[in-house]
Amino acid sequence: MDKIRTALISLKNVTPASWIRLIMLIVSLVGVGFRLFGADYSAESEEFAKDAAAVIVLIISSVSAYWKNNSFTEAAQAADAILSALKKSR
Repeated sequence: MDKIRTALISLKNVTPASWIRLIMLIVSLVGVGFRLFGADYSAESEEFAKDAAAVIVLIISSVSAYWKNNSFTEAAQAADAILSALKKSR
């Protein structure tokens, strides 16, 4: 039970930008999943353009989510604080 409480407390300290990147990634994955399993099209169709746009958004949100340091755990947030303090002391 302590681990669950600690995890919930550390989630309160996650930055809004991290939550936005996570939501973008989830929405992109769901959208691409719907498009992949529900579309039958040729390369010239409007459906192809929608699928291409969905895949591009998925790639951008995935790269953004993995490129940034999201720090969802308490240990990662503590490490970020130490790193920030070290950068300020230079």
